[in-house]
Amino acid sequence: MPQAQDNARIFFLIFLLFWLASSPDSGSGLIAGPNQVRNRLEHQRAAHAVLNSSAWGDFAPRLPGDPPETEHRYLNLTGFREEDNYAWEDLGRFKSRCDEWSQNAVGIPESQEPVWQNVTGVVRGSWVRSNASVTRTHSSYNLTRMSPDVTWNGVSLDWSRNATGREGKILVRINDNQDAATEPERVDPRIFHEDRIRARHVSTTVTIDDVDGTGSSWEMRLHGVHWPKEGVMLFTTTSDKYAGIFGLPHLTTRPDFFESSQALLNRTLGTTLDKKEGQALADQSDPWASTIDAPAEVWNPAPHCEYLLYIQIHPLDQDVLRVQPSLTGPENIIKAIHDIEDELRFPRGTPYRSTPQLQMSAILYSPDCAFFLESKGPPTHAPIDGKHLVGVKQEVFLHTVSTWLLGLALVIFGQVQLLKFQMRETSTPSTLGRVSFYTGAMMLLADGIVFAGSAAWSLSASNTLLPTLVVTCVAFLSMTLGILFLSEIYKIQEPEWRRQERGRGRQNPPPANAPRPQPPPPDRQATTTADEAPTDRGRAASPPIIIPSDQDIDAEIAEVNNASANNATLPLPATAAAPVAANSQNSGTPISTIFGRFVLIGICVLFLSLAAITWRPSIRAAYFNLVAFIYLSMWTPQIYRNVYRNCRRALSWQFVVGQSLLRLLPIAYFYIWPKNFAFAQPDWTAFAVLAGWVWIQIWVLVGQSVLGPRFGLPSGWMPEAWEYHPVLKEDNIEAGGLPIGLVSAPGSPVLERARTGDDGRDKRRTNIHVIDCAICREVLEVPVIRVGEDDPTAGGVAGVFARRMYMVTPCRHIFHSACLEGWMRFRLQCPICREELPPL
Repeated sequence: MPQAQDNARIFFLIFLLFWLASSPDSGSGLIAGPNQVRNRLEHQRAAHAVLNSSAWGDFAPRLPGDPPETEHRYLNLTGFREEDNYAWEDLGRFKSRCDEWSQNAVGIPESQEPVWQNVTGVVRGSWVRSNASVTRTHSSYNLTRMSPDVTWNGVSLDWSRNATGREGKILVRINDNQDAATEPERVDPRIFHEDRIRARHVSTTVTIDDVDGTGSSWEMRLHGVHWPKEGVMLFTTTSDKYAGIFGLPHLTTRPDFFESSQALLNRTLGTTLDKKEGQALADQSDPWASTIDAPAEVWNPAPHCEYLLYIQIHPLDQDVLRVQPSLTGPENIIKAIHDIEDELRFPRGTPYRSTPQLQMSAILYSPDCAFFLESKGPPTHAPIDGKHLVGVKQEVFLHTVSTWLLGLALVIFGQVQLLKFQMRETSTPSTLGRVSFYTGAMMLLADGIVFAGSAAWSLSASNTLLPTLVVTCVAFLSMTLGILFLSEIYKIQEPEWRRQERGRGRQNPPPANAPRPQPPPPDRQATTTADEAPTDRGRAASPPIIIPSDQDIDAEIAEVNNASANNATLPLPATAAAPVAANSQNSGTPISTIFGRFVLIGICVLFLSLAAITWRPSIRAAYFNLVAFIYLSMWTPQIYRNVYRNCRRALSWQFVVGQSLLRLLPIAYFYIWPKNFAFAQPDWTAFAVLAGWVWIQIWVLVGQSVLGPRFGLPSGWMPEAWEYHPVLKEDNIEAGGLPIGLVSAPGSPVLERARTGDDGRDKRRTNIHVIDCAICREVLEVPVIRVGEDDPTAGGVAGVFARRMYMVTPCRHIFHSACLEGWMRFRLQCPICREELPPL
């Protein structure tokens, strides 16, 4: 077994091998990477020149139904050339569909309704797929001829982002920065009016879940232009095989959109290229790459489907805006929208009823994979089936996240208070020996994961920094108290673990070919036997003494002495490693090693959970359900500990019920609240199973406290333990099994009383013996079964409740159950004879 300090080295070696195995081996690498970056910048500079010199109508690809004499024009941009064989035959269908969505949402351009001017926020909805008029696959393209300077990875494989299902989910995060570049250019913000903005640069992050098809989930970044007055946004992906951002103006639906977007992109793209050319070696990233946080996209790109995204913002609900009926008209609605947006950005306490939600309709068109994805909603679908894309603005979203984080901090603080209360209740060796180490470990592991996640999030969280720091501090406090509590439990239970290891070692002897120690010389053996034989014959047998698990020090000392004596008579070992192996076998696992394992498990769970976000939805849901089920099984180790130790109750009910409720609350938020910030689909069935499982464990603990921890279990399943609530019979008098004080001495009176309300048969079977409890000095009534009789209720629930009134010690003294349990919380000795008592 490796030493504790070697665990980190082994983990680092495994991580290094995994990283080397998962790294691509067919890329251009660090040497050829800068050359590839320079080639990409040259192509982008040439594409920028094409954008600057082109005009509306210069890109007119072949459309279905065009007469033969129609002139078709293409652009000298990657993906926009005729020889690139992109499916531009459906570009006209895409534009006409965009116009239909806009008219259905806001009306005709001459009298359209006002919409949000800034749409930074998050929206989510469902999409429906439809095929294009032509078919394209990955074999339809020659990527080597399309981009000869790029070494593609996985050219012969199916492309990613290819949604094949009939329906799916889409999540759109729009970053409509108010300070982004605009057209006309904002020279002096003090004299610039927002009403003059014709177009503004905007970006978005889109997550597509192909639920019915491949089951995959893809996240990509798109760049585009926002026309605030019309409420229209057009985005596109960009890669080495598709110069989307440079040809975006030619994909607009109107000439005025083309003019404003061309002027905006000519200026912004040129500024970005100038900066990139000056930092080509220091910053080799592609500013318009659609793959998020993937350096391999720069050096070793893989082909994927490209996307065009058209979004139409829907008008706001006038009832929510509280528009006065006498002031109807677009100017009043625009003023109300500006007031809400200003209050969200710069809160001044302006009252308003509620923040209207964001609602948008979207169309995605893939010009290389040849399919359409349309948001599900009216007029093509009933409102009950979908309302296109619905969400909230970023300010509302961040407020929701901050509120949840503060609520989580309050929940963790409540857990800390309950833990402090339980630590006061279990402050003695007897009570600490009852608590399951693994129950506390599961809670500590969860708190550690929360601490690590919140600490990592706080490094990049700007808008939710303060709530995240509060969660981090409270989680650190909970984790610190959990470590202290587990350390105390470990200190008490570690000798018990060592004895269990020694017992398993005796049950599993070494193999037959293992070297055996040589016996001592014959004369010494004979002398020892002769000297010890009379002593053994003359020594009287001593009665057995029960030593509690947390105080068995004599056995350890005797084992060490015996080992030393045996080593003195044995020949010296061939190597010096033998004594070290013996010591390591007798010693337990250090607490530092155990906590190190917890850290590794927490890191693995954290990274695996992050990776599960991109899994198939069904597998992702099954994974999180499994993690939640294992986490909420925290009382199962305590149930096993109660059975093993024959302990009825180790934890206070306030701690058990409080921790169960507090640890269920954060999970319930994502399982049953439909408007959660993670956009998780409510799953009442899964949450009912999880909550039911927690309450089943609590009721098992209640049953163990009332009926006994081993009630209904076969006696051979667990090691023998002293039964403090035995069935008392007069037959045990000869065997000395009846407790002291219940045995009737000759001539001494015995008080017998029959229970009122019982039938005559039970009166003849049971005597009620009355003695004084030595702890509280109060009367204790003990039922004793007559000689030759058998009580049929002794093994049932009624007999269990009757025996819960008294407790009998191994030294045959009897007390009230509450009195002796309170005594044993502090001392494991009989109050009368000071005999050692087995722990509860």
